[in-house]
Amino acid sequence: MSKFYDFTVHIVGEIQSDVQSLVQQADNLEKARKSKDRNARQEAEKEIEEIHQRMLKGADASIVYLFLTTIPEANADGFRSTWQKDTLAHKDKPLQQLRDWKLEDFYKSAFEQPKIDLSLLPFGAWFLQFTFTLAKPYISKDDNPFYIIDNPIVRDKVFRLPMIRPTSWKGNLYAALWQLGHDKQDDAQMQRLFGETRGEESGQAGRLYFYPTFFTQTGLEIINPHDRKRRVGKNPILFECVPAGAQGTFSLLYVPFDLIGEPKSKIHTQALADLQLVAEGIKEMMLTYGFSAKRTSGFGVAQDSVKSETEPARLVIKLTGVTFSQANPLSVQQPDVEFQKYLDENGQVKTVFKGSGEGGLMSNNEYKQTGAQHGGGSLSEFKKFRDWYIQYGEQWKNSLQRGQTRSEYPQTSFDSLSPLVELCQNLQNNATNGGAA
Repeated sequence: MSKFYDFTVHIVGEIQSDVQSLVQQADNLEKARKSKDRNARQEAEKEIEEIHQRMLKGADASIVYLFLTTIPEANADGFRSTWQKDTLAHKDKPLQQLRDWKLEDFYKSAFEQPKIDLSLLPFGAWFLQFTFTLAKPYISKDDNPFYIIDNPIVRDKVFRLPMIRPTSWKGNLYAALWQLGHDKQDDAQMQRLFGETRGEESGQAGRLYFYPTFFTQTGLEIINPHDRKRRVGKNPILFECVPAGAQGTFSLLYVPFDLIGEPKSKIHTQALADLQLVAEGIKEMMLTYGFSAKRTSGFGVAQDSVKSETEPARLVIKLTGVTFSQANPLSVQQPDVEFQKYLDENGQVKTVFKGSGEGGLMSNNEYKQTGAQHGGGSLSEFKKFRDWYIQYGEQWKNSLQRGQTRSEYPQTSFDSLSPLVELCQNLQNNATNGGAA
């Protein structure tokens, strides 16, 4: 608490001169209004707006706003209005901050899409991952008491990115399955998936492991409760949100740890049955019931399409004797042999071939000057490599990070959520007909 106090004192000290200017301009504005001096009023309004913008860029908006509320002449609501317009105009500000800090690549590799190696996990484990697009805004409620509005969105503690916590995913998936008629109270399958609390010694964790979802866009929603008699809005309420159209990645790992040592046929049967039930719940959660605060009002639902140019939606399962009868093979566009000279072992472009051209690679002129000196081929070959890398480079890099071991297991990709349940049903039917190893 003392560190937060020191930080607040430091921020307040830095904005003192701006606060004094703001009070002075507020006084000028009031005088101009009384005298009906239009030019003076416009000049004062312009100065106030410039001061607000300067405060937004140089200090924490929440601390500035809370401090201004202690000075009636400073018009804290005016500062909040400026913050509101700035938030709506710069929805991708979280992404821009990552770029300013040169952490965008780190975010994508370590946060955006978790990488799982099933070879390290028990027989019967499976992993489901897809990138979804919000069809309606996503709303959540953070517990931050020091914020510029009363309804801030949940953010991670390090980069301050909007996020969906693993516990939120778990609760929303359970709620969707409950809507479909499943309940832990009398359903053994639900108990093994979500776990049960039966005291400190007899409780058991569930088989599902959820990962957080991060977003790089923010926006604002205004909810305006209406008076029942007059049928007009009263006291509009601001909610920070992730706007419609933003993308996030859903990642879910299933580990049947409680079946270790059991016959493979039993693991086989339960793993596939659990997969089918979970797929049904995920589809309904994403497309129908939602996964957001105020989801009964339509917030927090996703589009059906889960296409992604850099990382396809995928399901991989550590079982033998099964195949996906209706599936898209999960393949990666590998680089041609001659392209390997431009890449390191992690699939990254070697530093010597990076430049100011498209995709962060050398331009044609840059390559003509130094490309051959660093072991590159002809310019035409480099152009072909550059085109390949722009289209498939991220996918290739991600496939190397996931590790080659996952190709040993049945896997599939899919373009939308609608056929997910049928895809898993076909897998189970195939396994039933073919038998478990």
